[in-house]
Amino acid sequence: MNFQLNGKTGIWLNKLNGKTVDKIYQVDYNNDRHNDDYLPWIFLITFAEFDQYLKIEGDFDGSHLKINLREKSLLKNELKENNLPNELDLWQVYETKSDEKLGRLLGQRIDFVEFGVDKDEFEINGTKIKGQKEFFNFIRFYCKNLNLTVFEGSLTGLGVSDDKHVKLNFEETFEIHNTNKNNC
Repeated sequence: MNFQLNGKTGIWLNKLNGKTVDKIYQVDYNNDRHNDDYLPWIFLITFAEFDQYLKIEGDFDGSHLKINLREKSLLKNELKENNLPNELDLWQVYETKSDEKLGRLLGQRIDFVEFGVDKDEFEINGTKIKGQKEFFNFIRFYCKNLNLTVFEGSLTGLGVSDDKHVKLNFEETFEIHNTNKNNC
């Protein structure tokens, strides 16, 4: 993961500024996608005229994400590895449609990205905890008429919200950064 490229946390996400979302794939259990007890575990987002794709993956602990930019040439293999439609209760790749909440990003130009990473150290119920700087707490895409947040909603997968004031778990434990040109 390119987490601390150039010595700045997540600075590599600034590559998404000005990019237009082309396609979004979600990896989910292959039973009944829209009525499943489990939310998606992986989102793969491609961009028009950009040679990398964004991978957002839920983490095991229910409060962190793994986020990475990968070479677009690896996408075909990524889709193949995660698509197991003939295996009961395993993953399948679905292309996100524009009428879905995450699908609202399709065709949108990303103005900038906001993200959260753990503080170096924080306290919960009197216990000091060292932050997991290699993982993200959320990622939020700012577009002209849309702010969309992807976060680890629970132990059952990724959550998506277009609520500008979405309540994120353990907000006091992470720092918020963004790729806005004025803040880089």
